[in-house]
Amino acid sequence: MGSDAMRDVSAAGDSWPVVVGAIAAQVIGGLVPQMAPFLVSGMMDGLSLSERDAGFVAFVEFVTLAATAILIAPVLPRFSYRSVCLAAVALTLLAQGASIFSTSLGSLAFLRGFAGVGEGAIYAVSLSIVASRCRNPDKVYGYFQVVWALGSVGLFAIGGQLTATFAHRGIFAFIAGVTLALSPLLLLIPNDRARNVHRSAALVVAAPPLIGVMTFAAIMLYLAASAAVYTFSAPLGERAGLDTSQVSYALTIASLIGLLGAGAATVLNLRWGRAIPITGFCVGFVLITIALCFSQSAIVYLVALIASVVIYYFSIPYLFGLSAALDRSGRWAAAAGSAYLLGFAAGPLLAGATITAAGYAGLAAACVAITAGAWALAMAVNRRLRETTGTGTTEAPA
Repeated sequence: MGSDAMRDVSAAGDSWPVVVGAIAAQVIGGLVPQMAPFLVSGMMDGLSLSERDAGFVAFVEFVTLAATAILIAPVLPRFSYRSVCLAAVALTLLAQGASIFSTSLGSLAFLRGFAGVGEGAIYAVSLSIVASRCRNPDKVYGYFQVVWALGSVGLFAIGGQLTATFAHRGIFAFIAGVTLALSPLLLLIPNDRARNVHRSAALVVAAPPLIGVMTFAAIMLYLAASAAVYTFSAPLGERAGLDTSQVSYALTIASLIGLLGAGAATVLNLRWGRAIPITGFCVGFVLITIALCFSQSAIVYLVALIASVVIYYFSIPYLFGLSAALDRSGRWAAAAGSAYLLGFAAGPLLAGATITAAGYAGLAAACVAITAGAWALAMAVNRRLRETTGTGTTEAPA
């Protein structure tokens, strides 16, 4: 993160060590889902697994990751964030290292499940600490997406090369190396328990549990639709006349351009509230999905793919920010990470079943319907937040 961003954090009253530590936790916890295409490819090539078996291993890790995040969310504020992170990263590194030498489907699924436990705890901390310690969570979640957009360029390039050369051992070693390199930054996370140091007395009332459940469902639905399209971006590209290497190159470029979406969310923040941005990215995603699923033009595909990445990076800060507004302890923010991961895990299953039954037109219809449901839930939550806590539109000055 550049000096301008650091000054912005300081000006907003947030401690930059906390923000940097939270970003490190976010990357460590979310690294495996981000590198999912290479993990699946590496396991298929290195261990001769079928698509079904490789997908099963990935599903085990994603579900374990999500389950850990949601189970730890209610009790996380009772423990030291730093201690949780250090214990979780030790477990993750152990599982990552052992996975390099795994030679069977059973042992690999077992080890990836253990890795998911550590990753889920770290991911939950990254969201919870921002909700409980930062004055403007939406903006800090925007910084998360800026880092993902910039970092993914290098991650995709290096991870793809190592996977092509060393199969599953290459990608597992790469993930372990990145985790180890970022681990010292977790020491910047406070050692005390969760406490909110910026919310005013008017904003400390926790929203009703039903609102939290609705937020959880909105995030999970939106991510399921997004992951469904993302997972099948390569087959969609082939329908448009592109080969796999060209799709990979397009994804790398799209990730870099996606920085615009993350930057827009950070700059726009809550100036227009949450309703307008959420409506905007839901409508945009619907249009992009229709274009990807119905058009077989390479130009339309490339434009839609890049636009989808921009919208994705723009949308996540607002969804996580919505959960952060529910309570000052960060419990619902941690649960939002689980919703994100559950949606990410469900997306490929949804897409595969839908395409088999009704083709890509069916995928488009399903994603449009799911996105509409996510939008309706998010709008209901935003309205209730304005009525119950006053946080539906603004939470802190930009």
